[in-house]
Amino acid sequence: MLTLVGAGLVLISAATARAINANKFSLHSIYRNRLIRAYLGASNERRNPNAFTGFDPEDNVEMHRLTPYLPSDGSPAKLLHIVNIALNLVKNEKLAWQERRAESFTVSPLHVGNWQLGYRRSTDYGKTRQGRAITLGTAVTISGAAASPNMGYHSSPAVTFLMALFNIRLGWWLGNPGKAGSDTFDRSSPKYAIGPMIQEAFGFTNDVNPYIYLSDGGHFENLGLYEMVLRHCRFIVLIDAGRDPDCAFEDLGNAIRKVRIDLGVQINLQKVRIYSNTRRKPDEIPKYCAIGSIGYGRLDKSEPDGMLIYIKPALCEDEPTDVYNYAQVNPGFPHESTNDQWFSESQFESYRMLGSHIIEQLCGEDWHQQAGTWTGSKLDLFHRQVQKYLALGAKPMSSGDGKAVSESLPVSGPGVR
Repeated sequence: MLTLVGAGLVLISAATARAINANKFSLHSIYRNRLIRAYLGASNERRNPNAFTGFDPEDNVEMHRLTPYLPSDGSPAKLLHIVNIALNLVKNEKLAWQERRAESFTVSPLHVGNWQLGYRRSTDYGKTRQGRAITLGTAVTISGAAASPNMGYHSSPAVTFLMALFNIRLGWWLGNPGKAGSDTFDRSSPKYAIGPMIQEAFGFTNDVNPYIYLSDGGHFENLGLYEMVLRHCRFIVLIDAGRDPDCAFEDLGNAIRKVRIDLGVQINLQKVRIYSNTRRKPDEIPKYCAIGSIGYGRLDKSEPDGMLIYIKPALCEDEPTDVYNYAQVNPGFPHESTNDQWFSESQFESYRMLGSHIIEQLCGEDWHQQAGTWTGSKLDLFHRQVQKYLALGAKPMSSGDGKAVSESLPVSGPGVR
C-alpha cells in the first residue's frame, strides 16, 4: 500500500513539474508586460491595446529585427543594441570566482551568449511555441531583474531560499548557449520545473547545465563597460546612473577591476573631480565627468588605445534654479534610493533637467555652430568639447533659460559651495 502511495506521489510530482512552467510562474511576465507597455508601446504608432490592460502584443519585437541598417552611401550606421545580463554561478567550481558568482552575458540583434560559453544566433535562441525568438522586451526585463533569488555577487543562502519560497523571482531560465545546451538553446523555458526551482532556491545555479539562470546585468557589472571593452570599442561614453551618494565609485571600480583581470586591459582615468554633496574639496572646481584611456595597446602594441568619457550625476554649482531648489529640499538628490518607485512631478523633472543640463554643459554653448562645420566624426567633436569643458572654471548658476541667477540666492547647503 505504501509503495502504491509513494508511486502515486512521484507521478503527481512529475506531472506537476511538467505542467508548471518555471518562467511563467514567476513575477517576470508581470514586470515585462508593464515595461513593454510603458517604453516600447510609446514608439508603436499603430498599437491596438487591450481596452482593459493596455497591452498590445505587437509592442514587443524580436531582437534580431533590430539589426542596424548599413547605409550604402557611407553614412554612419545606426548603433547596435547590446543588452547586458548576468549569468548566475552561485554554485561555481572556479575558486577565483567565489566572490563574483556570475559572469557576463549579452543579447544583441546578432548573437546571444558570452565569450566563455560561446554564442548562438538571435534568430534561433529562446524560441516560443509560436516560433518567436528572444525579444527585446524579455532581454530588457532580464537585464533589470534586480529582485531574484540568485543575484550574482549579492547572493546569500538565506535570502536566496526566502525569495524563491515567496516567488520573488524576476530572473529567467533559458537554454545554455554552450555545448551543454545543444538541445535546449532554442527553447524559451525548461520542460520540467522541479530541477530549476531546486537550483534557484538552494543557489545551485551554474553554467554547465542545459539551462542557465539569467538576472540583472548589475549582478555582474552594472555599467556595461566590460562588454564594450571586450569588443575593443575605440570611443566609449559611460553614464553612471547608479545610486552612489558618497561618490565611492563602486560600480566603476568593479568594472575596471574585472576588465583588467579577465581581459588584460588597463583603464586609467585622469583627475576625477566628481564629488558627493558632503565630500567636496574647497580648492577644486567640481565637474560632471572625467576622461580616461583604455589600454588596448597593452595586449597588442600595434593597436591604439581607446578613449573613455565617464559621466556621473552630481551637483556642481551651476544647475538651474529649480534643480538647486529640489536639491536643497531633498539632500539625497541626485542619488535617492531606488526603493522609491513613485516619482513626483518635481522629482522626475529635476532628474530630467539635471541630465539635460549636464549634457549641455559638456557639449558647450557653441556645439551647434561647431557641428555645422565639423567634417570629422561627431564623437571626436564631442571629445574635444568635453576636454574644453574640463579645462574651464565653474560658470554662474543659471535659471535654465540661459540667464544668470541673482547673487541674492542662497549659496550654501548641499551641493553648493
